[in-house]
Amino acid sequence: MEFLPQERIAKLEAQVEGIKEDVAAVKQDIKELHSRITTGNREITDHIDRKIDDLAKNDEDQHATMGVKIDSLGSRIELLERWKWMIVGGAIVVGYLIGHLDFFAKFMK
Repeated sequence: MEFLPQERIAKLEAQVEGIKEDVAAVKQDIKELHSRITTGNREITDHIDRKIDDLAKNDEDQHATMGVKIDSLGSRIELLERWKWMIVGGAIVVGYLIGHLDFFAKFMK
């Protein structure tokens, strides 16, 4: 077995120390990257949650507005239907009277 010269051993030890420092730096970078990813994910999910809440609120507001408008429209239709039947009823009475004028003329004399 051949022994390495002292100089070569010193170089190898220096390289090993450099590699250890590089590994420590890489580990630190990985921790920082993991932290950034976690923070980014949390920010994205918070943003999505806020958007979903906003959409749900807008949906509820729109539903309430539509309900009010539908109720208003329903009452207007009901009023028109009442008028329609009053006019139809009036037309029936007028038609009956016109059809039986001679009958009523006898009573008027």
